[in-house]
Amino acid sequence: MLELFIYTIFGLASGFSLGTTSFNPAGLILLVLDVLGIGDYKSNLGSLLILNLFPITIGSVYEFYKADKINWPLAWSLIISVTIGSYFGSKIVTQKKYSLSEKTIKYFTAYICIAIGFIFLISAYYEKNI
Repeated sequence: MLELFIYTIFGLASGFSLGTTSFNPAGLILLVLDVLGIGDYKSNLGSLLILNLFPITIGSVYEFYKADKINWPLAWSLIISVTIGSYFGSKIVTQKKYSLSEKTIKYFTAYICIAIGFIFLISAYYEKNI
């Protein structure tokens, strides 16, 4: 019961982060599961991908829709291209012939996160106050 309560609190915090930054909370959740030693890494990846199947952002999307802050051509283009990219990326992780280790996947994830963080840091630094 305590575990379910902790998962729920963590889910609420992750959802808040999703609504404010649009960053999918799966990476943060995956990190916490790995640090706490819950489940094996590739099973956790698969479990968290299920999270993306559900309309977890529907409340946020509705608020952005009301504010007329959605670029529909961009959104549909990304939906289609990310879906295709996700399919091929998952094939590389799950097929034995590629045999990516957990270590390799973690390095790949870390490099992406570092690059994104650095780019946002530079972007925020040079942002003009309006």
